[in-house]
Amino acid sequence: MTTATTRFKRAGAALCFVLTCLAWPCAQANPIFARQTGLNCASCHTIYPELTPFGRKFKLTGYTMGEREKIPLALMTVVSRNAISNDTDKSTGAPLFAKNKEFVLDAISLFSGGKITDNAGAFVQWTYNNLTTTDNLNFTGHGALDNTDVRVVKKFGNDDKPTVIGLTLHNNPTVQDIYNTAPAWSFPYWAPSVAAPGRGTPTFLETGARVAGIGAYAYLFDSLYLEATSYQTAKGFLSPLRAGTPDDQRVTLTGANPYWRIAYTIGDEHQSLTIGHFGAIADVKDPTVDTPADQFRDLGLDAQFQYLSPDDRHIISAQATYIDERTKWRTGFPNGSNDNPTSKLRSMRAKATYLYQHTYGITAGVFKVTGDADFARFGSTTGTPDTTGYIIELNYWPKFKAPFDPQMNVRFGIQYTGYTKFMGSSENFDGTLRRARDNNTLFIYAWFMF
Repeated sequence: MTTATTRFKRAGAALCFVLTCLAWPCAQANPIFARQTGLNCASCHTIYPELTPFGRKFKLTGYTMGEREKIPLALMTVVSRNAISNDTDKSTGAPLFAKNKEFVLDAISLFSGGKITDNAGAFVQWTYNNLTTTDNLNFTGHGALDNTDVRVVKKFGNDDKPTVIGLTLHNNPTVQDIYNTAPAWSFPYWAPSVAAPGRGTPTFLETGARVAGIGAYAYLFDSLYLEATSYQTAKGFLSPLRAGTPDDQRVTLTGANPYWRIAYTIGDEHQSLTIGHFGAIADVKDPTVDTPADQFRDLGLDAQFQYLSPDDRHIISAQATYIDERTKWRTGFPNGSNDNPTSKLRSMRAKATYLYQHTYGITAGVFKVTGDADFARFGSTTGTPDTTGYIIELNYWPKFKAPFDPQMNVRFGIQYTGYTKFMGSSENFDGTLRRARDNNTLFIYAWFMF
C-alpha cells in the first residue's frame, strides 16, 4: 500500500469520525430561517451564504417572513485541513506556519434571531474561533459576537414585488448588504485559518471591523436598492456590538463615518443582473496615541449575474468587485509607520460558480491587489502590496436527510489557492527566499449547519 493511499484512507476515516461526533449532539437543532419559513435552504441560497432573489427579499424584509420561532437557535461548525506548499523560512529553515497538514476544528457559531415582530427581525451570530493567532505559530480559542444585523422594516405593495423601507443596526461594514459582491459576503465563503498567507492587504471595507453601523435603506420598483449608513465606535449602549472582541482588535472611529450604497437589478426570479456602487469615508484613530485619525476613502464598483433554471437543476452565478482606496496617514506619517503621507490601494475580485442539482458545485475565482510602495507599512522586499492569484473550489452537498434533523445541511469543499505574485514579487518577496507559489494551499473542509 502506498503512502498516498494510506494518507487518503486516514483522512477519510477522520472525516467520517468528525461527522459522527459533531452531528449527534445537535440532533434537535434546525437552521433558524428554514424552520421559520418552512422552506429548505435552497430557497434562499445557491452556495451558502450566497443569496437567491428570494433570499435577498427575505433579508430586505427584515427576516420576518414566516412564523416566529419559540427557540430561534441554530449551530454551525467547520472542520478542515490546510496544506501550504512550503511552510518554512528558506534562509534559516525555521517554521513559519504551525498546524500545516493537520485536521483542525476551525470554529463553532451559534445563531439566533429571525422574526421578532411583523416589522422587526434579526440575524445574530456568536462565534468561538478555535484558532486565534497573531504569529501563525501559536493558537488559542476565543469567542466573540460575530456578524449581527437587526432590522425594522415597513413593506408596501404585494409580497412578490414589495417596496421596502427599513432601518438597520449592525456591527460590520457591508454585513447588511444583500449582494454577494459586498466584502462581508464575498467568495471565498470559507478560507483556511491555519497556514494561510491571505489574499493581500485588505482595504478598510474588507477588514471586517467591529464597529456600530446605523443605517436606513429602501428597495424600490423591485429593482433599485439605496442605503445610507453612519459608522461609529461601538461604545456606550452600542458596545454589545463588539462584545468579546479583544482590545487590540477593536476599531476606534472619530465621530460619524458615512457609508453609501446604490444597486440596480434587472431580471426575474430565474435570471438577474445587478450593477452597483458603494463607498465609505472612515477616520480610524489609534486610541493609544494623541494624534489625528488616519482617513480611509473607499469607493467600490460591483456587478452580479445569476441564472437559476426553471427546473432547478442548473445554477450559474458570477460576481465581480473593484475597490479603490485612498488613505491619508495622519498617525503613521511622519512617525515611522508609513513612508508617505498618502497612499492608494486597489482590490479586485471576481468569481463564477456552476451548481448542478444543488449537489455538485465548481467555482473559479481570481483576485488582485495593487498599491503604492511603502516599505515601512508592508515590509516586503519591493515595498509594495501587489498580490495576484486564483482560487478553484469543488463542493458537494450529500442528499441524505438525517432522521433526527431533516433540515441539517453539510457541505464538503476542496479549495486550491494559487499565487502568481505575493507582496510585490514572484521570488523572495520577504527576504526568506520564499517564492509566491510557496504560498499555494490545498484546503479541504466540512461545513455543518444544524
